[in-house]
Amino acid sequence: MRFSAPKPVLSRPVRVCAVQYALRTISSFQEFADHVESFVDVADDYDADLIVFPELLGVQLMGPTSGEGEPSDVMRRLAFEHTEHFDALFMRLAKDYERIIVGGSMPRLAGDRLLNVASVYFPEAEPLHQAKLHLTPAERKIWKFSPGRDLLVVDTDFGKFAVAICYDVQFPELVKILCNHHGVELLVVPYMTDDRRGTCRVTTCARARAIENQIYTVTAGMVGSLPLMTDLTSQYAQSGIFTPADLAFPMDGVATEAAANVEQVIVADLDLAILDRARNHGSVQTFRDSQDDTLHTRFDGDVKTEIRRFS
Repeated sequence: MRFSAPKPVLSRPVRVCAVQYALRTISSFQEFADHVESFVDVADDYDADLIVFPELLGVQLMGPTSGEGEPSDVMRRLAFEHTEHFDALFMRLAKDYERIIVGGSMPRLAGDRLLNVASVYFPEAEPLHQAKLHLTPAERKIWKFSPGRDLLVVDTDFGKFAVAICYDVQFPELVKILCNHHGVELLVVPYMTDDRRGTCRVTTCARARAIENQIYTVTAGMVGSLPLMTDLTSQYAQSGIFTPADLAFPMDGVATEAAANVEQVIVADLDLAILDRARNHGSVQTFRDSQDDTLHTRFDGDVKTEIRRFS
């Protein structure tokens, strides 16, 4: 029995908005920009601190780029022709709306290599970039992406968060490194899958990462299609914001979840300070117990922490 009140903790709240975005054919970059801004405006109405778009958001620009040719060539043209415009758009939106925005991901060229890169945009700072480390067979063989190597941790006013793009969340060692050794408490997962099975893999693994590391995870998926575009003709998503499954959180570990395969936004209030209590006084203490076990993985890349604070 506990005879004294629990020690109070300093709240570290963050309101997160995940955008379940629908691909559709467009005729110009301005049409794309207007559609993206409409969702940022909705998130602003909800006063969200962090806004998350899906993986490969930029492929919607394949129409204006011209989708003719091999898929890998189209993806490279997209990176070459629109990366600067894509960055300029999200830098403006982050500044105008004073929000942190994870702009999904965009193909980017690094020399001769084509990377799938998620970018984080800030009101008054340069964007930060996280390349996808693990590639699916389609990404390797059809689009001919190259894997990234390093990990990024963003240190903000509310705490530390990181981005794991789609397939990356299915590798628990990657997230364990970020959480155990670099203090990440919020994991953002932009994703794009073509059927319910793919969404199930991402969602199940995102929920598992939340439980085993006692963190929050946010998934933002893509719906809709680009007709006659290889591997983009059908997308399926059910985005969600997930928590540990313990007394201080929703019973099923789901803060909120989108309807399946419908364009919409979801919003949840998260308090990272509650994670501290769960890690020390929860029904299970997976984060703390994993510090002392022997199940550790060596990571050959660099993990870089970047500070972005505005208060």
